[in-house]
Amino acid sequence: MRRAEFFVFAATVFSLGAVDAASSGDLLPQVYAPPLSNYMWTNCYGGLNAGGIWSPSVDALRSNPGSFTVGGQVGCNRAWSSFVWGGEADLQYTCLNGSRDEYAPDASVHQDFRSRWLATFRGRAGWLAAPNVYLYATGGLALVNNTATSSVTFNGTVNNLSDSTTHAGWTAGAGLEWMFTPQWSAKVEYLYVDIGHATNPLPISNKELSSIFNRELSFTENIFRVGINYHFYPW
Repeated sequence: MRRAEFFVFAATVFSLGAVDAASSGDLLPQVYAPPLSNYMWTNCYGGLNAGGIWSPSVDALRSNPGSFTVGGQVGCNRAWSSFVWGGEADLQYTCLNGSRDEYAPDASVHQDFRSRWLATFRGRAGWLAAPNVYLYATGGLALVNNTATSSVTFNGTVNNLSDSTTHAGWTAGAGLEWMFTPQWSAKVEYLYVDIGHATNPLPISNKELSSIFNRELSFTENIFRVGINYHFYPW
């Protein structure tokens, strides 16, 4: 009987100790709850944007004021504490137009320039100013399409030429993104795009006239845009 009473007593003491420890949380596993920043910003997303675009190089010609851009973007983020990094790609429709006229003895040239699309592939990195506010810098590769239509008159002969070229360059900028619900965010962003020197050769054999008419343009773009993103579940 004493052995049985001992086991009953021991089981009772162990049970009371277990209940007390469980109530204080000592024996319960500690469940890791990720910070709000990790939960909200470690994800992939897609969205749309719109804004204004202007080019000093095109404005130096005769341009269409009030140019605009619309497009979409996709990307992914990874959060580590308050630091967030990732990558983004976007494709934009751009409405940039310009033209120029050059004159020389017995010769003249008229050119129309158009830039209709822009694509960028950029990294993004920055900090959370608040759990739902992301301040970031961005930069990477830029691809810009330019089309030039030329009409050259030389000694009474008219030659027409159309050329469409995709130029590669770089882009850099900064932005702010605000997560206003767990899966939706709004952003405001500035990008500077530089594709170097764009040339549009003309069918002119005369070296003197060629040096006058065939000039290089240092092509840059400034973009200010707003956008909205839908964030998929964390990856």
